[in-house]
Amino acid sequence: MQNKKILLIVMAAFALGYGASEYHHSLVHQTETCSQPLVQTQASVLGKASSMPSAEAAPSNDAALSAVKPDEKVGDVFSWLRVDQLIAKSKYEDAIHLLQTQMGDAKNAPRAWLYLSQIYKNQSQVVAAVDAWFRYLKLEMDDQKISKALADIKNYLVRLKDTPSLFNEDYAWLMGQFDELLKYNPNDGELHLILAALLLQLDDTYQAQYHALMAANDPHVQRKAEVILAQLNGSDTPQEINIPLTRQSNQFLVNVTVEGYPARLLLDTGASLSGLSASYTAKYPTLIKATKPIHLNTASGVQDSFLFTVTNISIENLVFNQHILAQLPMDNSHGFDGLLGVDILGRFDFVIDQNASVLRLKVRKQQ
Repeated sequence: MQNKKILLIVMAAFALGYGASEYHHSLVHQTETCSQPLVQTQASVLGKASSMPSAEAAPSNDAALSAVKPDEKVGDVFSWLRVDQLIAKSKYEDAIHLLQTQMGDAKNAPRAWLYLSQIYKNQSQVVAAVDAWFRYLKLEMDDQKISKALADIKNYLVRLKDTPSLFNEDYAWLMGQFDELLKYNPNDGELHLILAALLLQLDDTYQAQYHALMAANDPHVQRKAEVILAQLNGSDTPQEINIPLTRQSNQFLVNVTVEGYPARLLLDTGASLSGLSASYTAKYPTLIKATKPIHLNTASGVQDSFLFTVTNISIENLVFNQHILAQLPMDNSHGFDGLLGVDILGRFDFVIDQNASVLRLKVRKQQ
């Protein structure tokens, strides 16, 4: 009996030990089974993450633009490369929008206006193109770039002049642009010649005379300017006239009146402009009015002076109203008060009869 109890106790202990062991083994197996998928899932997620682009932050403008296709629109992102791409695709409105965002940028604004001038020119928007060009000039600081732009504007305006339909035949606008160019180079004889021809075409003989005189002071266009001056005859000019001369050594003097004041002018067929000496105008200061600056080409070099308008100048029975004269850097110590030049003589076919001391004038026929 006692032995049976001992045997039962040993068997119960063994059963408890085996159950505990199996329970422990089951827990370990469950833990390993549950933890293995978790680790694999984490490893799988990390593996996918490592295969994505490392830079998810917003790229710089240049990097973004490098990935943009030429025909793709990019909001407000600006670069010169992008502007060039749009222009190349003739997407001018988009290019204009980008350029306009740079008008407040002191560094980019000049170049932006220059780009705009070219875009508007390509679109045949003549007024906008020239306006943008001049805005560029006011901001540009590089002298070489300014000189190039001035030459480009001049060439463009000259081409426009020959095709009036491009500017709706608005000659007032066209002449205003030439005048604007003259602010940068007041002694550009070619520009003055162009304006003189336009004004003569529009019957503004006074302004035509001024610009022709300015052009005549430029040796490169002097002959053409003299042709224009020759076309400014009054309708009541006699067909032929003989004017007595006063010989002075191997030169000749002409008696004239300027607004009623007597003057003796040296006949000078080599002078582009007629004018009065500084000492003469000092004697009659009321003659000086409506002045405009000019650089005179003289034997001693270029000198600053001015043009002024007299109400009339008379030579015998020839009268020139609202005539423009130059103040000459000379005095009247040589016995004359100024020069009679080609601006008046060039309006006629003329001959100097030295034996008779007579200037023979004949109205030049219109071509």
